[in-house]
Amino acid sequence: MHKQYVFAIFVAIWFCVILSAQHSSALSTGLVISQVQTRSLYGGSASEELIEIYNNSNADIDITNWCVKYGSTGTTVPTKTLTCFNHSVPKAGNYVFLSKRSPAVLISKTFTDLYPNFGYDSVFSSGLRDSDRWVSISDATGAVIDIVEWGTVGLSSTAEGNVATVLPLASQLIQRKMVTPGELQDTNNNFNDFESAKPRTIYSYGLIYEQEDLCLNIDGIQLMLPYGLIADENRNCGPVVIDVCSNLDGIQTAALDGYTVKDNRICMLDLPQLKITELLPNPVGADEGNEFIEIYNPNDKDANLSRYVLYIGDSNTKFDFPTGSTIKAGQYLAFSNSDIKFTLVNTISKVALRTIDNQSIDETPTYNNPDEGSSWALIDGIWQYTNRPTPGETDTPSLVEEATETNVVIESNLASCAANQYRSPDTNRCRLIVTSSSTLSPCKDGQYRSEETNRCRSIASDAGPVTACDEGQERNPDTNRCRSIGAVLGVSDLAPCKEGQERNPDTNRCRNIASPMPQAEYAPEQTAEASNNYILWWSLAAVGLIAISYGIWEWRREFIFILSKIKILVSRKTID
Repeated sequence: MHKQYVFAIFVAIWFCVILSAQHSSALSTGLVISQVQTRSLYGGSASEELIEIYNNSNADIDITNWCVKYGSTGTTVPTKTLTCFNHSVPKAGNYVFLSKRSPAVLISKTFTDLYPNFGYDSVFSSGLRDSDRWVSISDATGAVIDIVEWGTVGLSSTAEGNVATVLPLASQLIQRKMVTPGELQDTNNNFNDFESAKPRTIYSYGLIYEQEDLCLNIDGIQLMLPYGLIADENRNCGPVVIDVCSNLDGIQTAALDGYTVKDNRICMLDLPQLKITELLPNPVGADEGNEFIEIYNPNDKDANLSRYVLYIGDSNTKFDFPTGSTIKAGQYLAFSNSDIKFTLVNTISKVALRTIDNQSIDETPTYNNPDEGSSWALIDGIWQYTNRPTPGETDTPSLVEEATETNVVIESNLASCAANQYRSPDTNRCRLIVTSSSTLSPCKDGQYRSEETNRCRSIASDAGPVTACDEGQERNPDTNRCRSIGAVLGVSDLAPCKEGQERNPDTNRCRNIASPMPQAEYAPEQTAEASNNYILWWSLAAVGLIAISYGIWEWRREFIFILSKIKILVSRKTID
């Protein structure tokens, strides 16, 4: 019995495998012709023709440049090409696809004229015959993908399986058999795969679509841009390129030599900072070859001037340095207007030094009408005029000639004195020149004119009698005023101070005599007041007693148990 079960299971598995193999061999994984209608099925025009193709796979199929062709039995050379599937912009990288498990409908020109509301994907010229003909699908290389032949008696070398399908009846078309909904039979035998049938009431169309390969330089069709790649105008894809120098022409994947990347992807030339140190706008004699601009390199490395330019005044005209110009570290280098074709005006102007990408390096203050032969120079950090131009050397201040006795020029901003005055060398003020011809107002009675000040003074103050001082006073020789003799000798007529007071030697006023601190006849002792802390202690004792009582009541069973144990132990010791 056991062997019978094993044999039955084996037979069932073998049967399923056979059916599965037969089923799979009946299915196609590509494009097939699903229907052919060679004439009107309702008694109309004989040119009402229809061909349907079908994507019998689970993936969209690229049908770019595929064609549906028509030919006669016995020859593989087509009579004509009915239609081809081309992109609306036919060029490399543009494709046409038919969606998976979807049909495409082709109808004759007569068909669409008679039924203008009938939807379709392509139109072909009429001319399908009812027998001894075939329709095929060829790929872009011309290889036949599928072919169906109808109305041929006997064997045929052009039909799949060498046997054509049946001759379509007057009111019927031929169509491929269906295995399951959405799956059509394709055993590569036209006679077995097709049958006569009535046309369907509904036909699907519009499932052909166009697509572009976004990356022509990558194998396969890139319908979506791969992650991390970007396409150029020729649809060549590569990694995303970041222009690190957005302010420069072109795309720079890295900073150019001599440039430094700043914020916001701005690249700036990283050049040594140079200084303009001297200009000679108004040389003595001819300007040509004598005007110069001096540059100083304060850095510890040489500076190539090929990336520097000069700007004169407010003009936007730039002047390049001579080819190969280099300033060594710590060097002053002057360029004349013969070396660089610039012009320094003699009135008002300035000079700026910039980089070729218009970064400001240095700029002079504006000079204003310099004297002939005087240069505008940076000396000890201050721009000033100097009558000693030093092109290519350290700048020096103007040379000042010493004045001689015969040629002394004193400049002053003070107002001139009047004709009858002179300037005092001590006070630098104007004073009256006293001469015999000077006319002065006479002094009043009792006054005379001082020879020192030329002013009137009181005769009485110099030689007149002085009023005598009062008794107990004397005349102060310094102020010529009376003062108390007692104040000088330390004697005073002041009223005596009251009892308990004394005279302050500083202010000569009476003040109270400070009483000495009384001394106690015994040492002070610390006193203490009786404390009420006993109330606190009694309170704590009461609380503690309540807590102990509660504990005894709460653990009374344990205490009783412990006491009984102790009692038993005591009894045993007594017996022993």
